[in-house]
Amino acid sequence: MRAEAVVTLLVRLTREALAEGRIVTPLNREAIHRQLVRTILVWQGWPWPPADNVAAELVRISLDTMNAKRPDWYEGQPDYVIHRGTLVERTRCANCGKRLEETQRKFCSQGCNSVHHRRLHYWIGADAEQTARMVARIAL
Repeated sequence: MRAEAVVTLLVRLTREALAEGRIVTPLNREAIHRQLVRTILVWQGWPWPPADNVAAELVRISLDTMNAKRPDWYEGQPDYVIHRGTLVERTRCANCGKRLEETQRKFCSQGCNSVHHRRLHYWIGADAEQTARMVARIAL
């Protein structure tokens, strides 16, 4: 299959899923499409690294074709959708998950507050390699 045909197929499948409400953004299918294209190329005898590179490029082109915009770091955070001034009732510490006392608003202690904000600043300032290492340590 030619590259143009693959991109056309990925765009069509994504647009259909969007129209049917099965996904909310073209980015929802990015990983599965990359995996699918890479798998097909590997089955055809391609070595894994070049197959992955080609799959990533074809998926990138399909997303560009649909004008898919990746959110920035801040837009990807859960609190982004909360409008300024909106009160959010929390029952658990935003850092450790411990139940909050009645007088506590977001963190159970100053220590949790400090750790949480240090971690955020580290994530914000991390380069791609540091981010990959941090993500690899997260237990899923």
